[in-house]
Amino acid sequence: MRGYRILALCGSLLGTGFPSLAIAQGRSAGELAGLPADVRAFIQRRDGCDHFRGEEATDPERATFLAAQLKKLCTGTDAQLARLRKSYAANPAVIRALADYEPNIE
Repeated sequence: MRGYRILALCGSLLGTGFPSLAIAQGRSAGELAGLPADVRAFIQRRDGCDHFRGEEATDPERATFLAAQLKKLCTGTDAQLARLRKSYAANPAVIRALADYEPNIE
């Protein structure tokens, strides 16, 4: 699944947007589009975070870049995930969409 998330991140960075992200999550673009905007935004941000968390620095420049991306994309996502799970506890589609995300990565 992580490989698909990496492809989705690349697609979103190149401007192809959520259809590739839907593939990453194993859902159709319609299913992802049916999620609340705050959940879609979380998914996009956290997938970027997870991508960079899995990458090792090959040189000091890359290490600096990775640290900046982790700070930008990961900071606050633990609390955001908890809030979304609580806010949408009665929404099975949202709970399914958030099910694979680790609750404590920061």
